[in-house]
Amino acid sequence: MLNRFCFVAILLASYSASAEPVSAVTPLRPVQIAVVIDDLGNSASHQRFTELPGALTLAFLPHTPHAARLAAQAHAHGKEVMVHMPMQPAGGQAAGPGMLSTLHNEAELNAELDKALATLPGARGLNNHMGSLLTASSEPMRWLMQALANRNLYFLDSRTSAATRAEQMADEIGLPVARRHVFLDHNPQTEAIAREWAQLLKLARKNGFAIAIAHPHQSTYSFLQAQLPQLEQQGISLVFVSSLTQKSPLVSGPSDNLKKLLKPSTP
Repeated sequence: MLNRFCFVAILLASYSASAEPVSAVTPLRPVQIAVVIDDLGNSASHQRFTELPGALTLAFLPHTPHAARLAAQAHAHGKEVMVHMPMQPAGGQAAGPGMLSTLHNEAELNAELDKALATLPGARGLNNHMGSLLTASSEPMRWLMQALANRNLYFLDSRTSAATRAEQMADEIGLPVARRHVFLDHNPQTEAIAREWAQLLKLARKNGFAIAIAHPHQSTYSFLQAQLPQLEQQGISLVFVSSLTQKSPLVSGPSDNLKKLLKPSTP
C-alpha cells in the first residue's frame, strides 16, 4: 500500500510539474472544481462520503434503503445533495426504481419526479443515472427541464451519451445547468484515479472550472481523503455544483481529448 501511494504521489507531482504554474499571488480568476459522488444510498457504508472534507456534492439514488438517512447526514456535514435520477439507457436494461422512460408522458414524468424528490427533501438539483436513451430524446428532456424549473432545481448532465439534448433543452427555458467533464473513477484503480484527477485540475486551471463525477469505491474514498485537503494550497477551490450551473459548458470527453485545445462549445 505504501508503494502504491508513493507511486500516486510521484504521478501527481509529474502532472503538476507539466501543468501551467500556479501563481503565488491572487489569480486573475478563481480556479474551481466540483466533485460529485454518484450512486449513493444502497449501502450504509456510503456514510463515510458524507464525512469527507469540503464542499462535495452527493447524488443519491431515490428509493434506495439508506438514501434519506444519509442525505440528512450529508446536510448536517454541510454537503450539497442531488437526486441521482434513474433514466432509460439505450441498452434496454433497467436503471433502477422510479426510472424515467421515453414511454412516460409529461404527467407521468412529473409524478415520478415528485416521488423521487419526496425521498430526498432538501435536494438542490438532479443528475442522470444512466439515461443514454432518455437524455438524447428532446421532448422528455424539455418536460424534465420545465419540471425542474418549476421546482427551483438545477440539472447536471452526466453525459452518458454524446447525443444528449439535456443542456439544449435547459438553455431554451433558462434552467441552471452544468455538465460533467471528467469521470474520475471509471477505472477504480488508484493510479487511474490519479491520472483523471490530474486531468481535472489541468482542465480547471485552463478554463477556470471543471466538474468531476465519482462513485463510492473504497479507492475513490481513500484518494479523495488524501487529496481534498491539499486543494487550497494548490490554488483551487472545491465548490458545489450549484455554484457552477451558470457557467458556459466546456468540451467534454475522454481524458486523451483534454490534451487538445479546449474551447467553449455547446452540444
